[in-house]
Amino acid sequence: MNVLKISWPLKFVRRLIIIPAVLLITSSANQESGKDNPDPDVKRELESFKVADGFEVTLFAAEPLVAKPIQMNWDADGRLWVVSSTAYPHLKTGEQANDKIFVLEDTDGDGKADKSTIFAEGLITPTGILPGDGGVYVANSTEILHFADTDGDGKADKKRRILNGFGTADTHHLIHTFRWGPEGLLYFNQSIYIYSHVETPSGIKRLEGGGVWQLNPKHLELDIYAKGLVNPWGLQFDRWGQSFLTDGAGFEGINYAFPGATFLTSPGAARILRGLNPGQPKHSGLDVISGRHLPESWQGSVITNDFRANRINRFKLEEQGSGYASKQAEDLLWTDHVAFRPVDINVGPDGAIYVADWYNPIIQHGEVDFHDPRRDHEHGRIWRIVAKNRPLVKKPQLTKASITELLDALKLPEDWTRLQAKQVLKARGAKEVIPALEKWVQNLDKKDAYYEHNLLEALWLYQTLEVVNESLLRQLLTAENHKARAAALRALELWYPKLSNVPPLLTKAVADKHPQVRLEAVIALRKVKTAEAARTALTVLDNPMDEFLDFALWQTVRELEPQWMARLKTDPTFLGNTNKTVFALKSVNNPTAVAQLAQLYQKDQVPEEYQKDVLSAIAKFGTAADLTIIFDKAIQDNSSQPKRVAAQLGALEDAARRNVKPTSNLNQIAGFVDNEDDGIATNAIRLIGLWKLDEQNGTLVNLAQKADKNRRKVALGALAALDTDQSRKALIDMTGAKNSPDLRLAATSQFVSVNTTEAARIGGDLLRTLPAQLDVSELFQAFLTNKQGAKALSEELSARKIPENRAKEGRQIMQRQVPYNRRNDESVKLLAQALEASGGVLPVEKMPQELTSQEISSLAKTVKETADPVKGELVFRKSALACLTCHAIGGAGGRIGPDLSSLGTSSPAETIIRSILYPNLSIKEGFELQRVVKKDGSELMGYLIGNGNAEVVIRDVSGGEVAIPKSQVGSIEKVPGSLMPSGLTASLDKEEFANLVGFLSKLGESGKFRVPTARFVRRWNTTSGSKELARKIGSDGLGYLVKDNTKITWQPAYSKVSGDLPLDELPILDANVGKRYSFVRFDIEVVSKGNVNLAMNSTAGVSVWVGQKPLKLTDRGVVADFAQGIHAITVAIDRTVQKEGSLNIQLLDAETSPAQTRLVIGR
Repeated sequence: MNVLKISWPLKFVRRLIIIPAVLLITSSANQESGKDNPDPDVKRELESFKVADGFEVTLFAAEPLVAKPIQMNWDADGRLWVVSSTAYPHLKTGEQANDKIFVLEDTDGDGKADKSTIFAEGLITPTGILPGDGGVYVANSTEILHFADTDGDGKADKKRRILNGFGTADTHHLIHTFRWGPEGLLYFNQSIYIYSHVETPSGIKRLEGGGVWQLNPKHLELDIYAKGLVNPWGLQFDRWGQSFLTDGAGFEGINYAFPGATFLTSPGAARILRGLNPGQPKHSGLDVISGRHLPESWQGSVITNDFRANRINRFKLEEQGSGYASKQAEDLLWTDHVAFRPVDINVGPDGAIYVADWYNPIIQHGEVDFHDPRRDHEHGRIWRIVAKNRPLVKKPQLTKASITELLDALKLPEDWTRLQAKQVLKARGAKEVIPALEKWVQNLDKKDAYYEHNLLEALWLYQTLEVVNESLLRQLLTAENHKARAAALRALELWYPKLSNVPPLLTKAVADKHPQVRLEAVIALRKVKTAEAARTALTVLDNPMDEFLDFALWQTVRELEPQWMARLKTDPTFLGNTNKTVFALKSVNNPTAVAQLAQLYQKDQVPEEYQKDVLSAIAKFGTAADLTIIFDKAIQDNSSQPKRVAAQLGALEDAARRNVKPTSNLNQIAGFVDNEDDGIATNAIRLIGLWKLDEQNGTLVNLAQKADKNRRKVALGALAALDTDQSRKALIDMTGAKNSPDLRLAATSQFVSVNTTEAARIGGDLLRTLPAQLDVSELFQAFLTNKQGAKALSEELSARKIPENRAKEGRQIMQRQVPYNRRNDESVKLLAQALEASGGVLPVEKMPQELTSQEISSLAKTVKETADPVKGELVFRKSALACLTCHAIGGAGGRIGPDLSSLGTSSPAETIIRSILYPNLSIKEGFELQRVVKKDGSELMGYLIGNGNAEVVIRDVSGGEVAIPKSQVGSIEKVPGSLMPSGLTASLDKEEFANLVGFLSKLGESGKFRVPTARFVRRWNTTSGSKELARKIGSDGLGYLVKDNTKITWQPAYSKVSGDLPLDELPILDANVGKRYSFVRFDIEVVSKGNVNLAMNSTAGVSVWVGQKPLKLTDRGVVADFAQGIHAITVAIDRTVQKEGSLNIQLLDAETSPAQTRLVIGR
């Protein structure tokens, strides 16, 4: 018979054709090259592969047997099922959807597919596939379908819709990545732009944004397993049922997931978990290595695809408390063949590794035009990687096996075999299987090293068959292996409330000696839904905690809040000791809870580790009475505990921004403004303005006139916040000629927020009269960032011109500072015209910023032929371009724009050129601009980082994160455009621009422009110091640098792609005669205490401190014992010894008692 075809309503097809593109850029015409559009010959691609030692790669299948594979999974007969889409990313106008399901078979066992069957066609962008239940489950855009072959001809003739209502906002974010869980449930992912509202028998289930679904296909029970991530295209379970995720648009490598786990981008999330590999590549697909064919040293590690950089990565996992640590190991496979796009990966029935190669030189449908001619819609390969000189696993004949043979297959080391055996046993039915299963369990050898895992497989089979076996569950809850106990608790959670007397089981488990078991117990207690369950969960605090346990407990306490909060009101000691009560209260957004926290804080009953969270809760939700307690404590602690006082005043400042303040004598804040601690002093000064303390006007004026630059600026800002006749007069007075030029400029800059028209008049006079050498950038920025400022200044300058040099300076500041999306604002255009009328014409562009498509293609050709990427990296690192202010490489750098680590392997040169010249046209997922309009009419533009119940968090143009209380938010809206200004490269000559693009085009390729897997320090801070610092170091020695009260301004610095930090880019401080130093600092997070090994390329003339403690160096670096926590490492380099070259520091595993560590990255 014919293959089943699906017809689609024309209206629905049209809707998918015109799905709004988040990222859009005009196609780069027809320029082709060997790099951007390579020969699709299979042999040439194979010859380009490089594989890890001891492995080899061969072709399993290619066109015409398969095309454009997106996901693949094996069935119990060892056939590979593949979903394919040749229409991706979008159908052309008039084109009919005809995507397919391929079934590939190797009938002669030679390791290569020789039979391909089109099982079904007529699909539209299918993104998930999973054989099971007599057919195959398929993710087909907005729905899950089940196809079956009822007549045995190998082709579908029956179709069922399982569920529909999943979102369609972006084709590469549709539901995808189907996997069977070990207990027989179906798991699948969706991504950030998908908003799913799915009707099920138990009601509508909603998941807005990314996450993982859990489905019982038989009963249509649909639940959310985990939330968040940008584009999670990897999901897999390990031997013990632990789950891991990868993110195709994230930057944290492997993510450890468990029920309720929540990651970045989850809408409304008040708290998120971190990934295990900060700064690591974006990944698609995931599998856990198992089985006799692959080397023992690889067992349990995970493999995933860095599809952008044409590589397959491997990560080694090791337990870390209740979770895991992950370290990148050597790559499994890599190539410079730009069309190799591995999107899925798994270990097959024979133990070999199979890789779905989507084969396309163009990826990310938003970066290049949907219908760019270089897009490949025909090819696709499945590659097979085997370990040399190791026998393959004999493919088991599972569907022909007896029940006893299938049960024995549950003992085999291959994860695939055990999973498939359970699926076949499910098909045989509980009535037939359960008696044999009971006998099999009874006959298991208790001396077998894998006895408890065999019991666990039996438990999972009972779950798959939907038969509760409480005695087996209880047996596993007391297993010796903690992983078995943890897995049993996961089963308990799914079987509850079918079990008897559960609370005592969980009370015991929450006190288990292993944190992973305690984690699962805390999660399972959510099902009990009693106040006692919350109290039991909080007893986990009696043992050591970690970030995963802390998150799970926080989530459980929040879910059970209605139960325990009612009891706490009548019995303040209900939750146990103060430590547990504080944890519970700080976890919820409840005014009653916050009031109780304030009382505990007043009595000094808040543990040190909870101080920050408690102050944050009081700042967000506290009443005036609660804030009075904090203010009184700050006054009490002022002379004795400066760190605590800084946090207390910070909380009061946050509360003031939602217009809540203490009721006591607020003028007492003046006692803090002269504090030696800058944090205390500046918080206090800001509070004078926020609290509208008119009486302190004179205090602020005095500070503005006499304090250092930082406090002066804060004091002027506080005067502006007062906004009284007296404060306005004070600001105007300080703009007068009797004051220093710096003060006049600073006062005028702050006055812009008070009276833009008057500030423009004063500012115009200053621009006309102040010395030419004076930096006026702060003044221009004040007008540019104010909604009415640009208009007011343009009117002033149109009426009265300013000197040409000032006009040019202002025009250049506009070019650098005004985001592309504001370029067409009327006020911005008027200001530009006014400046140009004064002679502020931008210099002639050395590098033209407006190019035709033909010119871009020609330039791209020049880049490919002549660009020097080594010189291009130097251009990229120029401070004037500020590339690293916005972008990171290897996770180190700004987060205003995407990480560029694999830009060259994911984007053609033409695309890169366009993105630089026209940043508004190419917006990466996760970097959409949001405008927050506050109720007072002010606005903030940036990227939405968090949108919880209490506040909205925006990452602004400076890269800083700004929290805005929800009570102040009028509206939030997406706006088109980018924070990246255009024209940044106008000052480069054409050769420099070509070299820059050449460097960016190489990022991700093998060699010096691929971020190494080694853990090099990449994010640093450096200081140019001051005369005072030089004097102090000269008199007190280098140790002065790390003293607590040392006032040093640190600036960010970043390593090159290779990991080297060039010494010639570091400032040099002349400490005394003959002594010249450069100073850098970086941070290490020690997750579990132990020895830390910092390997250095040279220790000559180098001194190192951790905190204030000097470390003893060898010629290779230093090995030292570190406690848990984040540690600042300070390095002094004697530049009379190291005059040139570079510094690199690598974080290695210590040979004995190694600590679990991670480098702190970002900006």
